Amino acid sequence: MNNDNVIAFQPSETATPFRDALSELVRQGARQIIAQAVEAELQEFLAQYQSLKDD
Repeated sequence: MNNDNVIAFQPSETATPFRDALSELVRQGARQIIAQAVEAELQEFLAQYQSLKDD
């Protein structure tokens, strides 16, 4: 006997991504952390070659 009311989820190809306040807050936090990591890596890279001079 197969009397269930489960409907298979069919995502739309044109569906917009799910957005809510919490998801946006997490995305913004992730962007900030990535930007800080890239900046720190750049500063470390520049400091590594700071003493080199071009003739």
